[in-house]
Amino acid sequence: MKKWLILIGILLAAVGGYIGLAHLSGGAYPTPGIPVGGDLGELRRTSMTFWEDIQFKDFDKAATYHSADKQETVDIPFLIQRLFAVKPEALDIMTYEVVLADIDSTGNRGRVKTRIKVKVLIDEKIREKEVMLYFHRADASSPWFMELEDSLREDKAEEGLVH
Repeated sequence: MKKWLILIGILLAAVGGYIGLAHLSGGAYPTPGIPVGGDLGELRRTSMTFWEDIQFKDFDKAATYHSADKQETVDIPFLIQRLFAVKPEALDIMTYEVVLADIDSTGNRGRVKTRIKVKVLIDEKIREKEVMLYFHRADASSPWFMELEDSLREDKAEEGLVH
């Protein structure tokens, strides 16, 4: 009986240590279903679910990561087409991963660098892109909102560019 208690104690300590390490790493280590990592972990999880929505062509859901005032106007298919130079329907997103997550000194601006591997169905070529997703919030008690619209949309100066 004593050996079983020691074994259970060792297992609980190992699991607790791993979860603690995952939390301190900002959610970089996988913890199936356990939301750890604080704000960095939340940004990592949000970025992964965003790319999952894009993978399954749920552009309405992908728009919900933006603030409420931008959700109706954000054009996710246009932004994806601009990023990959093909229509979203011609993309098969194979894999996506978070490369790094970072929060600035104010704690209200974040960025998540992701790596996306896609297969272009038109020419059967496989491409890899690194995409930086930017997030902001009003204060520490406010939710995070994505700024994909601002970082990928064409600038006004580019529209009237004369060659």
